[in-house]
Amino acid sequence: MYVSVKKGFTLIELLVVIILLGIVTSLAVISVGTSGVERKMEEEAKRLHALIRLTREESIIQAKEIAFEVSKQDYQFLEYKEKKWVPVINKVFKKRSLPAELELRLETESELKLFEAENEEWRRLYFLSSGEQTPFKMKINVKNKAENYYQISGQFNGKLKIEHIDEYDY
Repeated sequence: MYVSVKKGFTLIELLVVIILLGIVTSLAVISVGTSGVERKMEEEAKRLHALIRLTREESIIQAKEIAFEVSKQDYQFLEYKEKKWVPVINKVFKKRSLPAELELRLETESELKLFEAENEEWRRLYFLSSGEQTPFKMKINVKNKAENYYQISGQFNGKLKIEHIDEYDY
């Protein structure tokens, strides 16, 4: 009696495996791409939260007035010297830009201007040596996706809060 033993895979079996690998790989690439931008958004929000907290502490400890100036893509720190605002020059409080796919929005609870801004595109938060600060809400989001964002809010007494908000999360 003659028994034939087949070794290996048929062409159809190989094609099915290759197609399945391609589908799984493409789904992984798509999900990593989306979470990559969201991860950047989370990192920037946490960085901003830490910098704002540090700014308040620095203002109190050094007994100086510090402003945090924000545009849609950039932010910088200023200190009040000789009756004008000048950029803070050090490694921690340097001028920074957001990644191109993110944007930043600042809303102050009262539009009271303590000092006149030289450039109206920039919005300012003020941190006073007394420990007081401008009440605010700051939102960082992916451009054209305003429903999913991180919000940093600050009260007059210096209390800060960071939260992730997804308006489509049921």
